Amino acid sequence: MTHMTPIIANVRFPFSLMNAAGALSTTRAELLAQARSESGAVVTKSITPTSFLDPGAQCGLENPGTDYYVEVIPELRQWGKPMIASVAGLTIEEFVQVAQTLTQAGADLIEINLNDPHVHTHVNPFQSVEHLDEVVSALRRQISAPVAIKLPATVPLTLSDVAHTLVRNDIPVVMCHNTSVNGGPSQARAVLEAAEGKLDVIGVGGVSTGAQALAILQQGVKAIQVGSAVVKEGVGVFARLKHELGEFIGADSAKLAS
Repeated sequence: MTHMTPIIANVRFPFSLMNAAGALSTTRAELLAQARSESGAVVTKSITPTSFLDPGAQCGLENPGTDYYVEVIPELRQWGKPMIASVAGLTIEEFVQVAQTLTQAGADLIEINLNDPHVHTHVNPFQSVEHLDEVVSALRRQISAPVAIKLPATVPLTLSDVAHTLVRNDIPVVMCHNTSVNGGPSQARAVLEAAEGKLDVIGVGGVSTGAQALAILQQGVKAIQVGSAVVKEGVGVFARLKHELGEFIGADSAKLAS
């Protein structure tokens, strides 16, 4: 059965859709708008130890740095939604430093951004299964909050190996892309099948309607991060998607009852 209020890493989410990191989630004003909206959580832009400027990039690691968000997170928590802090760094130590600081500030879940090209260049987490195991193990041991690993759209390892590595290191959550690759199953679905129920999967992207959201949630994905539709419509998109999704789920329930 599809749930609109999932439990992920032992945290109850009031709605199964939320913004993706980078989608109107950099400044205090943008994050407050997310907190006041109908979204199921507030997801920050990927945060680095100090301010990061990436000339020419539109959705990379540009952010004002950890200290800025340490001041904002307690204010955001007043709205009662789970706080997901997306973090990034050029070393494992930077990831841990930012994650622990934001956990102390009140983040409920730490999203480890292994999706960004800068991270690939410096940390190169997917160079081998053994290296991924070392990276994930170090992060899991040193970060006290629940950890979610965000995958890039294309991974040079098999998704089965990636899923088994995360499960082996007691990672509770993984962020996967919803779009299919070369006509095959989506990354989210492939990881779901490989993990055999041992990972909570949050799907990323590919949703602008309630029907699309329902189709993904029915596959077993716990929640969905919305990017392009948030940027296009603003945070009001969550009210529309909640209404549409609720109507579809209600219709399905009525069919089952009849």
